[in-house]
Amino acid sequence: MEHALEQLVSAMKNSEEYVRFQRAEAKVAEFSGLQQKIDEFRMNWFTQQVNGSTDLFNKVDLMDEQYTDFRENPYVQEFLAAELAVCRLFQQVNWTILQNLDFNTDFLQEN
Repeated sequence: MEHALEQLVSAMKNSEEYVRFQRAEAKVAEFSGLQQKIDEFRMNWFTQQVNGSTDLFNKVDLMDEQYTDFRENPYVQEFLAAELAVCRLFQQVNWTILQNLDFNTDFLQEN
């Protein structure tokens, strides 16, 4: 089992998605304070989603306005896109494991 996990980690580290993320992260690190601004954006976005208030659409619109210039930065765009690709890779791995272990995932199916 340990060997299989090591292979999985190695495959993920060598995946196009993860390599792209590493490059984007390194590029962002070249600019002082940019990672902190990205983290702030991500935390604010996460907080809005978790709180799930009734005026979520208005809050999302407000955040979109507040961060428009920031999100137009090509390094920010690439970092966020690369991060999303890695997250989707994790989701794919987790979903594949769940499906192949006969774990009841019916409740996770989209309607």
